[in-house]
Amino acid sequence: MDRVSLAIVNFLVIALFTLNGFAGNAGQAGAAAEKNAYELGRRMYLDGILPSGELMSGMIQNDIEVSGDQVKCGACHRPSGMGSTEGQQVVPAVTGKILFEPLQLPASKPPATPILRLAYTRETLKRAIRTGIDANGKLLDPNMPRYPLDDSSLDLLIDYLDTLSVDFSPGVDQHDIHFATIVSDSVGPKKKKALLDVMQTFIEQKNVETRHETERAEHAPWHKEWIFKPYRKWVLHVWELQGPRETWAKQLNEYYAEHPVFAVLSGVVSGSWEPIHDFCQDNKIPCLFPTTDLPVIAEKDYYPIYMSRGMTLEGEGIAAHIADDMGIHGQDSVVQVYDPEDELAKTAATSLKMKLKDKADLHDIEISTVTSNAVKKPFDLPDDSILVVWGDQHLLNDCITNIEDVHAIKRIYLSTTLYGVDAKQIPEGISDITYFINPQEMPGKLARLILRSTGWLRAKRIYAPDEKRIQANAYFALKVTGSALRVIRGYFYRDYFIERVENAIDNAPYTSVYPHIGLAPGQRFVSKGFYMAKMAEGNASKLVNVTEWTTP
Repeated sequence: MDRVSLAIVNFLVIALFTLNGFAGNAGQAGAAAEKNAYELGRRMYLDGILPSGELMSGMIQNDIEVSGDQVKCGACHRPSGMGSTEGQQVVPAVTGKILFEPLQLPASKPPATPILRLAYTRETLKRAIRTGIDANGKLLDPNMPRYPLDDSSLDLLIDYLDTLSVDFSPGVDQHDIHFATIVSDSVGPKKKKALLDVMQTFIEQKNVETRHETERAEHAPWHKEWIFKPYRKWVLHVWELQGPRETWAKQLNEYYAEHPVFAVLSGVVSGSWEPIHDFCQDNKIPCLFPTTDLPVIAEKDYYPIYMSRGMTLEGEGIAAHIADDMGIHGQDSVVQVYDPEDELAKTAATSLKMKLKDKADLHDIEISTVTSNAVKKPFDLPDDSILVVWGDQHLLNDCITNIEDVHAIKRIYLSTTLYGVDAKQIPEGISDITYFINPQEMPGKLARLILRSTGWLRAKRIYAPDEKRIQANAYFALKVTGSALRVIRGYFYRDYFIERVENAIDNAPYTSVYPHIGLAPGQRFVSKGFYMAKMAEGNASKLVNVTEWTTP
């Protein structure tokens, strides 16, 4: 090859690499721009924030200007875009998949049903958002805000609507819907068996009772397709986590890669639920009602939903009771006793301290900590001390035995989660000043509250009386899941499923071990309160509530 030819070859090679670099950079820039556009549209829809960073505003009832939370699209049309209902008010779906198709009743054979609404185009959709005139030329509900948005902002919003609820979520195929429940190897065999007995027996019974639904789904008459086609057989996967908590994320990802699930139902592990919470949030997997006293307190995280805030709630509850008691003031001393290695106790103690520090009228109150080891030998308490013992009867006995002057104690608080509900274990002489925080139904009323689940458990011969909460929570999770799936009409989108779960909670006839439940949109804890209790007069083994159900 001569020098001229070699120079030409070198030039072509350099040019090729340069063009590839430009193409790569252009591709990265395009992807970044697309991601940014998606985020701007998402912020408009869910947060009510314009691309400029300013709050969106709109007009309702022709002349009432609204902004902020009142104009967030997702507040009414929901994160899934599938709409909602409240009383007689129906908020329609706004996903691109639905908006850009004519709206008519489902039918697969003649006679064709009439078209209720013409398909939107981008222009008629922009008109609807700005002026409230729909695709048919009719006025939308006056409570639907009219938004004064420019074309570029509307394009971002409409492009985001096009991404909502497009394809069915992972974990669902033509015949089956897959769920997982999670246990850790450190959970005792009785707890594990109590959970899995409920999960497996319930799902087996459900699939047997609906064994003909598969055939109906495949050969449904045209006028009943919308009823039968959504049917799916339930399949349960048990994800057992082994070893240290730091390795759980890797194990969860491996389980999920082997077989994706539509949702995680119930579950019980030792310690914090945080690794599972993070995994479900990151992968957008609904995680419903695990039995844990250490949930993650992150209300903005959408996918995990818990029964209660656990030990955090108990700390806040005692702090609230102290603050609301007129006999307690900023000159008193609060002494918390706990084992710093006990996650439950440490979480509760931290919560109590933070809550008391937030109370302006108690800003002078002294809050101190005594470790579980320190109370095994004599120690002093300041006069008029409020003693909070986060532990069992052995820890309380150590405190009472080794306090130099028991009369220095003004009040004692215990947790039924850590101490139990057996009040007769209380040492003599302190019963009148001892209070229990109880985040569940009172012991004397619990049997009646969970009669629905225990009746079923006894009939199936799987009742575990020592694990009432685990079994009641698992039964609750399964019942709520069934209720939600019945009304999603085959739209197997996880976000929409969670929205139906929220609705199912408000209509649930069964509350697990919690006397009062509720789940407004955006809330992630079903039970929010507690009872404060004392020993009954003349009956040292019975606890009775001395407050109504209280939300701190």
